[in-house]
Amino acid sequence: MLVVVVLATMLSGCATVSVTPQPIRPPEAAAAMNAIEAEPTYPTRIEVRDFDFVVNDVTENRSPLNRGIDLFKRSSEDQRQDAIGRDVGMALSKEIVKKLDRAGLHAVRVPRDSDISFQGNFLLVTGRLVDVDEGNRFTRIAVGLGAGESRLATEVHVYRVTNGERAEVLEFTTRANSGKMPGVAASLGVGEMFVGPITVLTGVEDALSSGQKIYVSQIDYLAGETGNEVAKYLSQYAAAEGWIPMSKAKLVHLAS
Repeated sequence: MLVVVVLATMLSGCATVSVTPQPIRPPEAAAAMNAIEAEPTYPTRIEVRDFDFVVNDVTENRSPLNRGIDLFKRSSEDQRQDAIGRDVGMALSKEIVKKLDRAGLHAVRVPRDSDISFQGNFLLVTGRLVDVDEGNRFTRIAVGLGAGESRLATEVHVYRVTNGERAEVLEFTTRANSGKMPGVAASLGVGEMFVGPITVLTGVEDALSSGQKIYVSQIDYLAGETGNEVAKYLSQYAAAEGWIPMSKAKLVHLAS
């Protein structure tokens, strides 16, 4: 029971997410003049497309328990990596849309496999999952202090789209990790670890395999936190353009 309590307290506040602004790529004026001129005007909507990725940039959970379970799965490693990438992209875009709506900006999600119509006057938020690493869940919980950490890095592009033309207005990267909080070994105390280390470690794996979603979906948690930070950065841009009150612009954690 103590192990479960420790696990339940380790998720909140442990993830760190930072944003790094990047220089935009100026479009050719002749090919995007309408989009450039439309930038200051209020868009009819913000379309958030699920981010692209390649399976080689996705790393599965490397804990012994997860690797053992994989032996009994019919899916290939590439299929599992593809599923993880799709889940992360979906969780990320859903969080961005939810937080933009709360800020007073009309946002809609566009699934990764859907076509985007470039008609109308809107903002398009898209990008790429650069690094999706589930880490080693067992090591992260049992040891902590950064061991076995999960990581999520993205590259984000924001375009103003006007009747088939588009001009990039924002480009930035995000980087998130599960943090360096102490694990169960440090949290339980020396006496308990020496009296029953096998029991404690078995308890950790039992908690992980008992259906507790908080650590099975650590990378989804990072996706949600990343989506929140992306939405904050977009809220600052929207406030600077006068689309929402400055009071609704959220502070962003910029990389040092």
